[in-house]
Amino acid sequence: MPIAEARLSWRYRVALPGIHPEVMALVRQIVCSHLRLLGLAELSDVVALGVTELLTNVYKHTAGGCELEMEETDGGVLVSVTDFDDTLPEVKQPDEDAEGGRGLLLLSSLVDELSVVSLPLGKRVSFLLLSALGNDTGPECRGSSDREPLVLQLTKVDGDSDP
Repeated sequence: MPIAEARLSWRYRVALPGIHPEVMALVRQIVCSHLRLLGLAELSDVVALGVTELLTNVYKHTAGGCELEMEETDGGVLVSVTDFDDTLPEVKQPDEDAEGGRGLLLLSSLVDELSVVSLPLGKRVSFLLLSALGNDTGPECRGSSDREPLVLQLTKVDGDSDP
């Protein structure tokens, strides 16, 4: 393949040893800056919301650190947060009077795919968001009432040493 035709893929990865609410605004700014550099600024609002939800879950439901990874895909971005807690999150309709528990349900209605992978030392929660440019499932379709219900993909990975 000639160099002129070669396309480098882009990936951003950061370890967050002690995620805390004060850090989340900075992480959102960094994430949105990377999306602008990729020409995917139209995904910024949903990606920032998704990153905030996943990091908040780490802060509220685990002992601490995690790793955030964003990767350019054909037509969008894949965002993953890996932590070292074995408890898998559930996407479910909360009780009407519940004060929380709606974040992943909301996120699942905004993204193209949401997955949870069980790892030997924790889990990886990921979402895929495709750009409206060049695909027919753009933001105007997300969250509409004719959308099929979310199917949460759970995968157990044995012996995977790369979280």
